[in-house]
Amino acid sequence: MSSATTTVVARPELRPAEPYRWIEWLGSLLARELAPSPRKFRVAFRITTIGTIGAGLIAICHVDNELGTYLVWLLVGAGPMMSVRKAGMLLGLLALTAAGSVVMARIFAETPWLMLPFLFIMLAWSTYVGNEVKLGAGLLLIQVVSLNIYYLVEFTPGEIGWFASSAIGGSAIALGVLIVFDNWLWPERGETLLMESLGNSLWRVRSRLLGASAYYLRFEGAVRPPLPPPTSDLPGHMALLDQAVAEGVDAYRHAILVAAITRLARISIEVNRLMVAARERVSGEMYGLLRLEIQAAVDAIADALAEAACELPTRIPVGADNPPPPLGIRARRAMDALSARIVEVRPKYIAWASTREIANFATFTDALAALTNYIERLLDEPPSVGTRAQPEHGRPQQAREIDPGPLLYSLKVGLCGVLGYVIGLVSQHVELSTILTTVLITALPSYGAAFRKMVLRIVGAAIGCAISLLAIIIVSPNFETLPVYLIAIFLVFYVSAYSSLASGRIAYAGKQIGTTFALVFAGLSPSLDIYGPLWRIWAILLGTFVVAVIALILWPEYAGDSLLPRLRRVIADTLALAPGGAASIREDTIDQVNSETMLILAEMLAVSDDAQLEGRSSEVDHNAIVEAAGTMRRIANRFASISTSRIVAPTPKLDTITESARESVLEESRHQLKVWLDFFSGPECLRADAARALARAQLSSRVEESLAVFGSRLEENKFERIQSWAHDQRRAILAELHSLRRIAVLLPELSAWLTQIPGRT
Repeated sequence: MSSATTTVVARPELRPAEPYRWIEWLGSLLARELAPSPRKFRVAFRITTIGTIGAGLIAICHVDNELGTYLVWLLVGAGPMMSVRKAGMLLGLLALTAAGSVVMARIFAETPWLMLPFLFIMLAWSTYVGNEVKLGAGLLLIQVVSLNIYYLVEFTPGEIGWFASSAIGGSAIALGVLIVFDNWLWPERGETLLMESLGNSLWRVRSRLLGASAYYLRFEGAVRPPLPPPTSDLPGHMALLDQAVAEGVDAYRHAILVAAITRLARISIEVNRLMVAARERVSGEMYGLLRLEIQAAVDAIADALAEAACELPTRIPVGADNPPPPLGIRARRAMDALSARIVEVRPKYIAWASTREIANFATFTDALAALTNYIERLLDEPPSVGTRAQPEHGRPQQAREIDPGPLLYSLKVGLCGVLGYVIGLVSQHVELSTILTTVLITALPSYGAAFRKMVLRIVGAAIGCAISLLAIIIVSPNFETLPVYLIAIFLVFYVSAYSSLASGRIAYAGKQIGTTFALVFAGLSPSLDIYGPLWRIWAILLGTFVVAVIALILWPEYAGDSLLPRLRRVIADTLALAPGGAASIREDTIDQVNSETMLILAEMLAVSDDAQLEGRSSEVDHNAIVEAAGTMRRIANRFASISTSRIVAPTPKLDTITESARESVLEESRHQLKVWLDFFSGPECLRADAARALARAQLSSRVEESLAVFGSRLEENKFERIQSWAHDQRRAILAELHSLRRIAVLLPELSAWLTQIPGRT
């Protein structure tokens, strides 16, 4: 080895402790995710209590089935509150499926060459239908029971009837316990949980803001902020939103919840930008000139975030046209003071500051400015709901674009299931039935979502297997009574439930700890089989390998593939909501299409999280998706308000010039949206250079010129043209003018974010 090489190896920055940095990162991640809170303790105790009581009842009733306790843990906390009607339908569907599976399994056991195509069709069809009707955990319950019957018929054909009956009995007990708790003893509504979760997430964002700002300003004792997390709280928020919708939240409230989730996601993105800027090692001389103003702005923003976090569990203030909250005004004044100070000292630092330092400072202050914009105005209030009480998941069939994504995803699940089934049969081990369950859980629509689920399932299963082995070693040889096993399962379930209440970064791993333990200790009785947990983890690895080969290598579906149909639909719906659009004729149609737009925008938020996980392999920018969704939501609400107002309070015709300017604003606004719709429907929809060229060709000045004419003529001579109108008519035309002015501001913002969505050059 040369002396030069020896010198390099001996440098202090390459000390042996370097490889262990990931341990420090993991510790800080778990500390943040598992930080105690009253909500976590309460919800975890509720989930654990239901799961333990259900498992105890199954053991008392002698339901001899390895899936008994697993079924309870699968259903509890996995979806909306269980109504009697829904539980009856689910149990009836499970009974029909199990009975049919027993019959078909015996038929195909004699002709195994037909079993594989049958399983492929059955899995693909059930996945497609179950996702369309949104069965949620019920779909997994039905598929797990059915697939286990088809798997066991090859090993214990005489026992599949008993397996089916005991699975139905265990499901009946689990559903009964859920009905009692969800409706009478201890209900926890999805909307309440969502608002509490939003408040907790905002507290965490505020903490990251203060930590990054303290390090940026070189405060004593401040530590360098970590890199922004690769995932966000969006998956958990979207799951709770779906739960709230399933429990009956109306379309108006749904739109407000979507707006709150979107705003929180946008705030989180800006704080992430600020953290990245704070981590960069640059000279401190430049921000030393502005330390007081920066700190004042950060403190004002942090106080506004704290106020919003305190409000979120109980209320979400709306009304963008209302006066801003006092802390929002304070944040704006602090930001204006910082901007003025920057202008004042710019001649000083521009002479000696490096380009890198100036760019870093610009990123930091731009993030502060964006945060100020988000907190100084209340959320846009969506149009009031007319005839519909709940958001619907679709429009008339003829107006809906056919999305091949769900069908392709269902075929992928069918293929993965068949391969997992073959591997299990070839291995000649009945314990490997968990391969099929792993396939059903980890084969998700997009690359990013599937990858995250695989990692979390492996981690959670490994921890659950370790705990199960400890229980076998400690509990099984020394205790035989049911209460002892109930105490053991309560402790494990509580740890699992508490961990599952973290963000999407570790939530499923926490849930999987309890799932693995429930499968090993299904009967709540002494078990000395130490090989069961080991075979379980091996089956999970095999199932994950199957899905990885199919979903990540041979047949990957990236976030961009699922984004484009949704993006086209939401732009088309926004166009339909504009006056003169297809949906603007009737008030109930406006409500329906606007509610569908909110649903699709919520789905786009979920897609953005998948894109973030895909990293450089993603063809879309996840931050741009979130920002575009937020801006599109506000435009859609404004168009819906204008169209509804024209129906409820129609106004007389204005003079030709004024009316022409009014319609010109709407026509040009529709034209800009139509241009983007055509772009995302074309072959270059994911080319960044093509998107930038299109954005440069857009002329927002046409909207502004027509709007200036319309506004000036309407306000001329103290609104002389509308003096004779009724009060409701004057209010309607002035509200429309205000909405058009907001749309004129939002359209260039939307174009800027749509330009950044394509990630391929």
